[in-house]
Amino acid sequence: MHTIRSWLAECAARISQLSWLSPIFEIADRAVVLGSLSGGLLFLLVGAALGARNRGFAGAVIGALSALIAGMLLGGLVGSLFASRQGEVQADFDLEDRPGGYAPGDTLAGYVRLTPTRSGRIAGGRVLLVCRGFYVHDDDVDAEGEPDLVRDVKTLHVQELPVIPAATVRRGAPLRYPFRMTLPERPLPTHHGFACSVRWSLHADLEDAVDPGNQGSQEVFVQAVVPPGVGARSERAAASSPAAELVLALPRTAYAEGETLQGRVIVNPEDDLLASEVRAILLRVEHNPRGADHVVYITGWNPETGRFRGESRPGGQGGTTYVWLEDEADLAEHVRLTQGEKRLFDFSFQVPQQWRPSLQTEHGDVAWRVVAVLSRPMGPDLRVQQSITVHTGAPHVARVLASDAGQGGEQE
Repeated sequence: MHTIRSWLAECAARISQLSWLSPIFEIADRAVVLGSLSGGLLFLLVGAALGARNRGFAGAVIGALSALIAGMLLGGLVGSLFASRQGEVQADFDLEDRPGGYAPGDTLAGYVRLTPTRSGRIAGGRVLLVCRGFYVHDDDVDAEGEPDLVRDVKTLHVQELPVIPAATVRRGAPLRYPFRMTLPERPLPTHHGFACSVRWSLHADLEDAVDPGNQGSQEVFVQAVVPPGVGARSERAAASSPAAELVLALPRTAYAEGETLQGRVIVNPEDDLLASEVRAILLRVEHNPRGADHVVYITGWNPETGRFRGESRPGGQGGTTYVWLEDEADLAEHVRLTQGEKRLFDFSFQVPQQWRPSLQTEHGDVAWRVVAVLSRPMGPDLRVQQSITVHTGAPHVARVLASDAGQGGEQE
């Protein structure tokens, strides 16, 4: 039977390439069509021969037509015994376009669309909403002196909805099934980082699928939001040395991606000194508790291969910490500072819009920091830093922090 089935499939594939027969193959199984054609042709020849033998030319015509009809019916019946019982479909989604992503508690409403590629029966299926975490840490150093990267995948949330019923599908006749799913009130946000990444996606899971690769999926972007008022207060951080006091002043500590972060660096010299450089830096720090205990300062990376260039130093928080320089501002170079004369340096950064908000999970976390640096020709650098929260929701409505503090966050 397997040999007959293979022969029928091969013949059907060749016959279906005939343009005048293609509409028939769109609505009927290949084996049934082939059986009808083969049976009709065989019976036509036999009927014509028998009719000609008994009644001449007229008998041949009548016998051929009668036998053709009978042969097609009988051939179709025989072909149905070998017909494919399982349909094949390709799945995808029709979902409302949300460039800004979905907020916690929002409803995802749309359709799962099935495009049959072969007629037959499907056993039904479901729509899944899945949140997965992808965590990277380095392992042993390879032969080229570069660390091998290990990638862990964690399933953090799953919702399922059985919306696809068992049905008979016909090639060329798409089907659509509506669905509605609600995000949790406190979901992990979408994050496209390196050491830590969180992705939400919809999946069509079809039972007894012939080709699992045709089961559709679509990424869903979930916003990182902060409650109103959180991070809206101005903050000051300070560091001191015998040479000077360094202050970093920010008007607030919560920013949406795409917003402008403005701040001020204040230097209070305790003595006359020469500063070789005053800088402000915006950093993103990704920490994975697994891996070697060191800090990697990233200078560049390839998101497709996962390979990066960077400088590794021992220490850190345990595990592996990746530090990314997002932006920096040179505020002064080779400036002479006089004892008791306070100096103010304003700066601004554009927070990158890349779906990389602040993130906290048990498998890894991502933090953002603003750092002020005072460098001297002699002696160590003086540094001060302030953590900020980066989110992907709508910018804060409350702007109480701007008052008369000016863009730098402090009125002098």
